[in-house]
Amino acid sequence: MYNIFDKINQLKSELSGLTISDKDQRRLDEKFRLEFNYNSNHMEGNTLTYQDTKVLLLKDILPQGKLYEMRELDEMRAHDAAFMMIKEWATDPSREINQNDIRELNRIILVKDFYKDAIDLNGNPTRKKIKVGDYKEYPNSVLLQNGEVFHYADPIEVPALMGELMDWYRDEKDGLHPITLAAVFHHKFVLIHPFDDGNGRISRLLMNYILIRHGYPPVVIKSANKDKYLNALRLADAGDMESFITYIAEQAEWSLEIAINAAKGESIEEANDWEKELAMLSMREDTIPTLRTVENTLERMDDSIFPMLRELYKVIEEKFTPLFESSNFQCVFNQSDYNAYILHESPQYQNMAQSITPSINQQMKYVPSLINFKKNGLDIFGIQGVLYIDFTSRQYKIFMNEDPKFNCEKLISEILTEDEIQDILNEYCRRVVNEIKKKVSKLQW
Repeated sequence: MYNIFDKINQLKSELSGLTISDKDQRRLDEKFRLEFNYNSNHMEGNTLTYQDTKVLLLKDILPQGKLYEMRELDEMRAHDAAFMMIKEWATDPSREINQNDIRELNRIILVKDFYKDAIDLNGNPTRKKIKVGDYKEYPNSVLLQNGEVFHYADPIEVPALMGELMDWYRDEKDGLHPITLAAVFHHKFVLIHPFDDGNGRISRLLMNYILIRHGYPPVVIKSANKDKYLNALRLADAGDMESFITYIAEQAEWSLEIAINAAKGESIEEANDWEKELAMLSMREDTIPTLRTVENTLERMDDSIFPMLRELYKVIEEKFTPLFESSNFQCVFNQSDYNAYILHESPQYQNMAQSITPSINQQMKYVPSLINFKKNGLDIFGIQGVLYIDFTSRQYKIFMNEDPKFNCEKLISEILTEDEIQDILNEYCRRVVNEIKKKVSKLQW
């Protein structure tokens, strides 16, 4: 352990003697930001790749290609906000962290209350409500690889134990080596496990708060080394704290070397970065979206397209047609009129089979025409808004009047949800109202 600390002290001294340019500081901050957020979340099951994490956090662009759960995107952004927060706290000399700050970190990374699957004291599956920012209400434990169950502190003990932890930190923060202080604090926090969820991420955030406050770069626990990390924690549970401190020191050595390279204007990319990306790519599901066929096109006509068009027809007839002398509707697909399918609640969609050719892109047009507006004297006009449904090899896309600003794209295997149908109807009707307002002669546009 003394050898690694000799190396840590040497690297820290070298870093302190270097002046880093603004440009190199920015690329170093970006490197640690991506590495920490990606690895800490990936360790907890988040499936965003390193590259998609980069696109999301640095460019605020939703990743394309893989359909991530919105929860994964939200938790990555939230974790990033928490990381920025601890850096701000750590670099303010007048500010000391407290229990309220720790609860705030939990609130930030978990975003909002939610329900989570769990196991009760009798070993039966249950669901528990996770209240963000609150100390745990339920006992928590972890199943070890040897089959034993490791129990963390009971909920009733948490406030007192967290108070003791903060007292310990205040007593030791100026005496222990920063690496030792950060590692021991991390372990003590994990032993308490004060929250119903998010304890691992919070422990690593707090560890880095301590390191940054003492002038060290953040430590990144690589998700690829998760087993070594957890094993070092288990050794600390058994009383071997030195192994865990050494493990954290080894990660700090990597961070210091990266920071020194940046300060010297050298590359901070690791030689195996491409392997990390390739490994994550290989973990993606082996699923190319389903090809469009006659069968699945008919299914979408039955459960999505015509239900949507029927709802739109009803709204136009009930809300808009009374304002005009008459209305007319056309539904054209492959040069055939299918308007009767809208008026008929249960048509035989199989009759459309001959019109479907999956090997080429096809388009359906729905054309409601409102004829002669009755509310504007002799300034008579009509409104015609076209709704398009494009079918490609693997998707269908719904848009209006050839306007790409509003569209709904779905895989051919996906059904339109009720919310999506309502969004399309609302957008269509909003545009019709705006078109009427533009044509009313008394209004100035």
